[in-house]
Amino acid sequence: MKARSLVVAVALAFVAGFALNAAAEEHFSLDDIPQIKNKTPIHVPLEAGGGSDLIFPFLQKFSEKTGIKVTKESHVFASLYSKEIVELQGKTGAYDLVVTETSWTNEWEDYLYPLEDLAEKYDPKGVAGLRADLAGHDPGLLRMCSNSAGKLLGLPYYNYTMMTIYRADVLEDPTEKVAFKKKYGYELAPVKSWQDVRNHAEFFTRKKGEMLKGVALKEDLYGVSLMAGRFPHVQDELGTMIWGEGAHWASPVRDAGGKLTGFQITENDKKVQKWAFGYYQDLMQFAPPGSENAFWDQATASFVAGKTVLVPIMYSGLWNWSASTEKEIPGAKVAAQPVPKGRPYTGAFHFAPSKDSKNPEAAYWLLRYIASYGAQLEMAKTGWVSARRDSIMATDYKNPETYAQLGWIPTIVKTWDAQAPDVDSYLHFNSAAFGKLYEVMTIVGHENAIKKRTPQGSVEEWGKKFGRIQKKFGKLPVVK
Repeated sequence: MKARSLVVAVALAFVAGFALNAAAEEHFSLDDIPQIKNKTPIHVPLEAGGGSDLIFPFLQKFSEKTGIKVTKESHVFASLYSKEIVELQGKTGAYDLVVTETSWTNEWEDYLYPLEDLAEKYDPKGVAGLRADLAGHDPGLLRMCSNSAGKLLGLPYYNYTMMTIYRADVLEDPTEKVAFKKKYGYELAPVKSWQDVRNHAEFFTRKKGEMLKGVALKEDLYGVSLMAGRFPHVQDELGTMIWGEGAHWASPVRDAGGKLTGFQITENDKKVQKWAFGYYQDLMQFAPPGSENAFWDQATASFVAGKTVLVPIMYSGLWNWSASTEKEIPGAKVAAQPVPKGRPYTGAFHFAPSKDSKNPEAAYWLLRYIASYGAQLEMAKTGWVSARRDSIMATDYKNPETYAQLGWIPTIVKTWDAQAPDVDSYLHFNSAAFGKLYEVMTIVGHENAIKKRTPQGSVEEWGKKFGRIQKKFGKLPVVK
């Protein structure tokens, strides 16, 4: 309850406290960037794929406006962390801005400039100018871009909040509805619980020649798409299950004043983790062959090809591709909704200024521009999954003609609203060792999926790995 109260207070400070300033002025834009005295070129890394090339024109516009040359390089997500952290720890100054996954924020806090410090130094409107612009962002995501004490270290520009994607045409088919009710005793409808997911997965797993919507299948059909490979996605699926059941990978421990003092894997955490590991193993039997090596690419491709009916946990960035199913399969209708229990991985990339930058002034203004209302709106209209709340709400997302590009928006906003009070209680956004813990979660989650261990064994393996890594690389102890 203290954790919830803390994050709610932070959210209210951002929304209520800054909204007054925001209402009094126009949205910050490229034209509002003052003359930058330091003309030293700046260099930024980008996450390859996911439409990141949409950022390129904005880098060019920034250079034309300011006279500051901006160079870039791209890395796939799997190598982004290792490449950036080496440069940060080595204090090389190779990057002026770093792409920071929200779960790395606390680990990298010693290498990043607090944004209010830069605003105070470089913004003609001071901290108030920055705060006014922050009113357009989502409070929960801003907390994820902050350290555990609430100090803002970056601005989000791309979100991958997870959601459920499904074939609405299949669920609405009369013959399927009759058969489902006969077997399970209740109406076939979009999933609301993990038991629903399990029932749907079992019900729609069928062999070639069996019927779907009254038509014989030309190939085997599977109930669900899963990302069980040894990639940084299987643990996001597991985390969604664990958080949804009110537990954690490790729970924060706070003193009477709400200050974070350590982390503890509680008995309830262990109980729910064991359930999640077991549930995932069970669900694997209803996923396509090869799912043990799959990530978002294969999981989405299977859905688009009509090989699966339900993607229970998938990133918002995959909505556009998933929606293309309607073009690939006659009569298909794709829909999205919040995941069961509404507590998925709600991450984002944010640009954060490196303390070793040779031009922090330009770095500050570039990140302000990329995360600005106008830039994010322009990108969102193309289907970019913007992390800026006022920008996505200003799109024409209610128009049926934009559904394939923007149909993710109502689901994601609903999820942000529901999950904001919980962000302060997640290990991901509080541990200074989380970049390394994330990699360990991936291994434990994958090995569980292929049944290298029992669910109980997976709980024990995670506990051992967490204790060792948090003790070695974290700033706070593991409480027994």
